Amino acid sequence: MRKRSIVIIALVWMVVLVAGVSSAITMAVCGRMPGNGSGGKEDGRSERYARLEEVRLRMEEQYVEKPDEEALMLGAVRGMLASVEDPYTFYYTREEMDALSRRSLGLYDGVGLLVSADKAGHVRVLRVFAGSPAYEAGVRVGDRITAVNGHPVSGKSQQTLDEAVERMKSSPAQLLKLEILRGEELLTLGMVCSTIQMERVEYRMLENKVGYLAIYEFIGDDVEAFRSGMQALKRQGADKVIIDLRSNPGGMLEDVVQIADSLMGEGMIAYTQDRYGNRSEYFSAASRWDVEIAVLVNGMTASASEILAGALQDTGTAIVVGEQTFGKGVVQTVYTFPEDGAGMQLTTARYYTPSGRSIHGVGIQPDIKVSLDAEHEILSGEADLLSDSQLYAAYEALLKKNK
Repeated sequence: MRKRSIVIIALVWMVVLVAGVSSAITMAVCGRMPGNGSGGKEDGRSERYARLEEVRLRMEEQYVEKPDEEALMLGAVRGMLASVEDPYTFYYTREEMDALSRRSLGLYDGVGLLVSADKAGHVRVLRVFAGSPAYEAGVRVGDRITAVNGHPVSGKSQQTLDEAVERMKSSPAQLLKLEILRGEELLTLGMVCSTIQMERVEYRMLENKVGYLAIYEFIGDDVEAFRSGMQALKRQGADKVIIDLRSNPGGMLEDVVQIADSLMGEGMIAYTQDRYGNRSEYFSAASRWDVEIAVLVNGMTASASEILAGALQDTGTAIVVGEQTFGKGVVQTVYTFPEDGAGMQLTTARYYTPSGRSIHGVGIQPDIKVSLDAEHEILSGEADLLSDSQLYAAYEALLKKNK
């Protein structure tokens, strides 16, 4: 794999926040806030920001109760980031940054759900992990979670979604009650939390030398698990593979680049571009897995997942099957504040497929459009050709390629 960067950034890792924890956001994570070298411009800005200090002083001296200074500062910082009205730009407390690091390892205390915000601002269940507390309690894919232990929750912004997810990550053995809208029916489901180890990749052989491999998010051990899964399928005789990215809200960009590199021949995987026109380009090497590929997508396939689907589609490496994807094509940079471990996240660039497509707000159109049967749910560990119309369409498309 080769990467050519025209602009140098202090990147540590690239990621998409996901739900078992969050929603789809491609991010670059940096060690500290950079200086901007703006010189005299800062003098004028300091005069404008004097109003902020004046407000703080009046609150400190005259408010009816003594305000919490830390809360004032946190509110001011979050208000500044919220003013750009970008759901992917916000502030992390130290505790939230710690939780992000823990999630990147695949560990969290909760009930075994992958959730995200849908376009209407609801907290929607993307995946229910088989055998988890949520699975046993009867939570279904597509359910809208409206309250957790009596507290209303929302997916209207990244921050409110994160707050909802945090409420669902209680300590092990604690009872969690979810209020759920299923169609027009309001349900209350109780379940006991446990420490969940999320498996990012699952695979199995189907018929006629067709393998099936699902990637649930691009984070944690996903690259290693992907390689192990592909090797296992090849050992079992697979010469065709269906890669399932449905309801995958994304993950680390570096991870999706490594996975694309093993599937494509030599060529561009994707590039990012900031508002100044600076580009960072990502390439694959010539070597690749010698298999025919189909990729499954749906309306909640987002961000890093769209990078993979778009790269394989543009280069003719795979047939894309399913429904139009989410359309999340912007990149966030996460900066940490070394003084206290807090952080901030800013939208800093857009990403593009090899052909130069920006899919932000548009998504990727599949080569073969197939809607999922209304009664079928996407559950981890399942790959049923009889009940899954999209999976069957991908399977048939691969078989026809060799006729």
